[in-house]
Amino acid sequence: MARTIVLLALSCALAGCVTESIVAAKPGASKVTIVTDVDKPFRCKTLADIHGTSRSNDEAKAKAGAQNDFKNNAAAFRANYALVEADNSGNVGTSTIKEVFIRGKALRCQEPEKTGEGAPPPEQKP
Repeated sequence: MARTIVLLALSCALAGCVTESIVAAKPGASKVTIVTDVDKPFRCKTLADIHGTSRSNDEAKAKAGAQNDFKNNAAAFRANYALVEADNSGNVGTSTIKEVFIRGKALRCQEPEKTGEGAPPPEQKP
């Protein structure tokens, strides 16, 4: 009987280790844009190495949570861009929980100049 109780308690404890953990975006994260090396702006300063991770039964929710965590970490360094250098996803052990991990850098970049529609016309000299 005691052995059954110990096994039951151990099973409950181990099941509690693999739970859903979706990260929510903090207010400053809305000012951070996630980019890859191909689409990052020029003239950037690297502020820090960052990562983001999240878990969920739904891989799309786990990815969104990892992106929120990634942007939260970039915002903590007052970055305006977060450069993705690597990402990985998969099941946690033998469970159905999906975990997404994103690794990269927090960047402070000069904003690109606006051109095309909506931009003010250049000054013309008479």
